[in-house]
Amino acid sequence: MPPIWRRIVPRSVRLRSRLRLKNGRWRLATPDRVLLEDVIVPEFLGKDDIRRMLDVGVAWYTRTYPRLYRGIEYHSIDVDPAMKRIAGRHHHTLSMTDLATVYPADTFDLVVCNGVFGWGLDTADDVARGLEACADVLRPGGWLVVGWNDMEGRRIPDLDTLAALRFERAVLPAARADHVVTSTPYAHRYDFFTRR
Repeated sequence: MPPIWRRIVPRSVRLRSRLRLKNGRWRLATPDRVLLEDVIVPEFLGKDDIRRMLDVGVAWYTRTYPRLYRGIEYHSIDVDPAMKRIAGRHHHTLSMTDLATVYPADTFDLVVCNGVFGWGLDTADDVARGLEACADVLRPGGWLVVGWNDMEGRRIPDLDTLAALRFERAVLPAARADHVVTSTPYAHRYDFFTRR
């Protein structure tokens, strides 16, 4: 049974307490989203070799992401057909394991896969297929950002071993590390890789 405050406080009020107004747009204010939007994304906006990117997974709070990634050709995918209505104009309804059915090799300079592993692609085999699909559509040297919850039931089984075939860890200068763990109850973390 949910805590008493969840039954008393309406969902819309609880949700508003997790939002922030930035640049005239409402954004999710959780530490993992703030890190992504205020630190990680600006790092890629400042790179001349990042011209086309793919965002894997769409939700109501990513509606403004085509504007957030200003200056970069923004593409998105999601398995849920209902997400098409809130996605940008370059959107496809498909699983990340099927990227090659829509995108040719070396299409993207950046792939951001946040909240997919452990939330749909859960087994080591699923994760390996997803990473392989990302490698196929990324150019050599292209960046892969993997965001996931490092907690029981959501943890990626041995991410480094699965990624090692096609990727190598990379230090993101803005983070000064090859991964960052946020101060969230679900231990959300971002891992940074480049394609071999």
